[in-house]
Amino acid sequence: MTALLPPDMNLDLVLWYAARAAALAAFFVLAASLLTGMAIRTAYLAPLARNRAVVSVHAFLTWFWVPLVVVHVTTLVLDATSRITPLDLLVPFRVDEGAGSQLAIGLGTIGLLLLVLITVTAALRRAMRRAIWRWIHRLTYPMFVIFLIHAQLAGTDFSQAAISLAAWATLGGLVALALLRAAGGRMTTDPSV
Repeated sequence: MTALLPPDMNLDLVLWYAARAAALAAFFVLAASLLTGMAIRTAYLAPLARNRAVVSVHAFLTWFWVPLVVVHVTTLVLDATSRITPLDLLVPFRVDEGAGSQLAIGLGTIGLLLLVLITVTAALRRAMRRAIWRWIHRLTYPMFVIFLIHAQLAGTDFSQAAISLAAWATLGGLVALALLRAAGGRMTTDPSV
C-alpha cells in the first residue's frame, strides 16, 4: 500500500487525514440531526413538524453518522501514531499521550458509547416504553456537548476559526431552539414520516 503513496506521505498520515475528515463530517451530521430533531418538536416551529421533508432529513441524519464514525474510529485504531486500541473505544480515559489527550480521547469514548446507546434505542423505539426511550434520547444533548469539547481538545481542525465558529454556532442554534421550546412549548404529537 505504501508504494502507492507519494514519497512525502505514509500510511499513518493517510489514516490520520481520513480520521479527521470522517470526524469533522460526523460532527456536523450529528449537529444537523440535533437541530432538525429539536426544530420538528418545537411548538413555535409547528409547520416544520408537518413538513415531511424536514422529518425525513432528521430520520436520515440519525443513521448517516454510522459510516462516518466507523471510519473515524477504525482509522484511529489502525493508525500506529494514535496508539488507540479497540479497548480504548469501550473504556474511557485509558489513552494518555500527554497534553490533555487522556481527557480529550476519554470524552470521545464517552460520546461514542452514548451515541451507540441512543442509536440502538432509536432502532428499538417501538419496543420500548415511551418514557424510557425519551429519557435515553435526551442524552443526545449532553452527548453533543461532550463531542464538542472532545473536538475542541483533540481535533486539530477545530483550531481553524471557521470550523470552530461553525461548531459553537451550532451549539448556539441548539440553545436558541431550547429557548423557543421553553417559551412556546413542545409539540406533543409525533410528526409522521
